[in-house]
Amino acid sequence: MNSFMDTLRQLGPARLGIMGGVLVTLLIFFIFVSMRVSTPSLKLLYSDLSSTDSASVAAKLEESQIRYDVSPDGTRIMVPESEVGRARMLLAEAGLPNGGSMGYELFDKQSGFGTTNFIQNINQVRALEGELARTIGSLGPIKAARVHLVLPQRELFSRENRPASASVFIQLNQGARLEREQIMSIQSLVASAVPNMKADSVSVIDSQGNLLARGGEQDTSLMAMKAEEMRRAYETRLTQSVEDIIGRTVGYGRVRATVTAELNFDRVTTSEEVFDPESQVARSVQTVEELNSEKESAPQDVSVQNNLPGISGDLLGEPGSSAEGSRVEETTNFEISKTVRNRVSEVGEVKRLSVAVLVDGTYATDAEGNKTYQPRSEQELEQIRQLVRSAIGYDEKRGDTVEIVNMQFADMDLGIEDTSNLLFGFERSDILRAAEIITVAIMVILVVLLVLQPMVGRLLATEGLNADEDEGDQQTLLSARAPTPALTGPGGEQFSPPETEEEDSLIDMKQVEGKVKASSVRKVEDIVSTYPAETVSVIRSWMSQES
Repeated sequence: MNSFMDTLRQLGPARLGIMGGVLVTLLIFFIFVSMRVSTPSLKLLYSDLSSTDSASVAAKLEESQIRYDVSPDGTRIMVPESEVGRARMLLAEAGLPNGGSMGYELFDKQSGFGTTNFIQNINQVRALEGELARTIGSLGPIKAARVHLVLPQRELFSRENRPASASVFIQLNQGARLEREQIMSIQSLVASAVPNMKADSVSVIDSQGNLLARGGEQDTSLMAMKAEEMRRAYETRLTQSVEDIIGRTVGYGRVRATVTAELNFDRVTTSEEVFDPESQVARSVQTVEELNSEKESAPQDVSVQNNLPGISGDLLGEPGSSAEGSRVEETTNFEISKTVRNRVSEVGEVKRLSVAVLVDGTYATDAEGNKTYQPRSEQELEQIRQLVRSAIGYDEKRGDTVEIVNMQFADMDLGIEDTSNLLFGFERSDILRAAEIITVAIMVILVVLLVLQPMVGRLLATEGLNADEDEGDQQTLLSARAPTPALTGPGGEQFSPPETEEEDSLIDMKQVEGKVKASSVRKVEDIVSTYPAETVSVIRSWMSQES
């Protein structure tokens, strides 16, 4: 213990202060690193949460005894990586996060007693809005959604029945956009869920203030949008066909094509009837035959005999006149060949095509490795033109045009794959965690080698030196008594320099550091006072060796 205190006194206040500061710094560093290593890595559970959702999610996680961390702005919640799946299952069971909107679970938290009809109607509208917002928000491109419903209540004895309407606010994901069909599906979804609501009564707006669908939109605008989409799809298909067939010849990436199509979207219906008089066939024949017979008698006097029943004029032999005739009529019906044509021209008929193709040239490499651009020949360009005409269905009567231009392409920088999260093929988090452990190990080794080992070695050296001094003093006293006659003789023998040098060479001078005991100093003083001549000789030999 005394040697340890002597070592501390020997270091001095400045060195002790520096060592203390280093030890405190190392202690703080070790505590920080140990806490860092022992703390599990956190993963993102949910982001872009509202204040209501953050509070609800935090309460549920705390109830489930899951460690969590909330970002300063309250929109992000982190949980340990091993608890992400379990936390999401528990939150999904509780219906969280719900985007700040309540669904039909709103009725689960209310009692039916003391609730007025007005409150029930309001809660019904809120629940329906919340359910629709959740359903719309579950779509891929949509990040969040809100729905506002207007459900007019029919007053008592009122004949007017106003239709329901709705407005939908959507927040899209970064870089996402909605197609026209998706917007129409949202309108149909809302209209089908609300009584007495039509799809054209639903307006849709995004977070940037863009009106995606106007309430009461007419079918004409929808047809115009569909026609535009059809034209773009047709142009894209022809462009891909041209680039594919030319790319197989000149190389992919060395040809660019643009197709502009003029389409006719007028729907035309034509009905046509054609008769052929040459190809007639008798379908039916009708014959009518008439026979007429007439007879006239002379006038007679009125008498009783003429009026008797059963007596005719002929029997009485009275003279008269008669006439007979016949008629035959024949009608033949012929069937004439008739052709009926109904022709319907659907929308999208091609009126005109314009194609522009840009083709890169060839490159020749010289002996030094330099590339030189060489344009293509006219014959090769003509062959490319023929291929393009065949690919697009070229029709000169429509006024189609095809232009082939041979120009040098500019050098394009290849896109570099985003590897910001990877380092040497590993996740950055894993590498940082391994680096922390390696840093701690290196610091421990440095502390042991640079701090602990020198201090322990110095303490052990001091104790060993003290023990050697005590043993050396005893041997010196014994050896001093033995050669006394030789020291006191007139021509007394002195210590042999070679023997002294040999003994001195066995002494490690690095261990003779620090302070020595006062008793050792007194012993040396006694030896010097007892043997002054020998002491002077030894000191002179030391001085000669150093010089």
